Amino acid sequence: MYSVRITELEKEFKNGRKIFSGLNLELEESSLTALVGASGEGKTTLLNVIGLLDTDYSGQVELFGQKVNELNQTEMARLRNQQIGFILQEPLLIKNMSVRDNILLPTVYLDKSLRKSKDYYLARAEQFADQLGVSQVFDQKPATLSGGQKQRVTAIRALINDPQLILADEPTGSLDEENAKIIMDLLKKLSREGKTVFTVTHDSHIASQHDKVLQLKNGNITVKEN
Repeated sequence: MYSVRITELEKEFKNGRKIFSGLNLELEESSLTALVGASGEGKTTLLNVIGLLDTDYSGQVELFGQKVNELNQTEMARLRNQQIGFILQEPLLIKNMSVRDNILLPTVYLDKSLRKSKDYYLARAEQFADQLGVSQVFDQKPATLSGGQKQRVTAIRALINDPQLILADEPTGSLDEENAKIIMDLLKKLSREGKTVFTVTHDSHIASQHDKVLQLKNGNITVKEN
């Protein structure tokens, strides 16, 4: 089964420049896939389309068998919060909230019928924090964290609702080798556990650690030899 299926995606910017030209993409469940390509080719734009942040396009996008164009804004927001986790290059943490509260924030927006107890999510956050080595900063504010710690906290926040699809946009781009390995090991583990992981990266070493590497060029995707 496919977590993501995109058929004949077409999109152009307001200046008339076409960014996607009949793009097709299929991401299987449990897959670990990297997307590479030159700057300006539309890698982040594609993540925004998959993540339901950009709906200004033609073509068909299906997530978990659901056709996105048949969903209203409320349904898309619910699907995004329940099933999609975003790990970004620039950690967007709320500066006046503790690390703990930043991590737990997505749980507030879960559908009440799906929301579990706060203790459940706190235990889940603590488990990830132990795995990623940031449990000691739980009560601190983001300003006191290193870049690597912020990135790991962002990853935990992305995973707190147990999403099926992980979208990672240059997740190691600003990290040193040690912290990059921590994030990459996490992505591999998630894939082994049945999650679908789709990573945008400029780093050939990071890309080579994925099961499949795709290249975005001239509005289309091709499989790159890994």
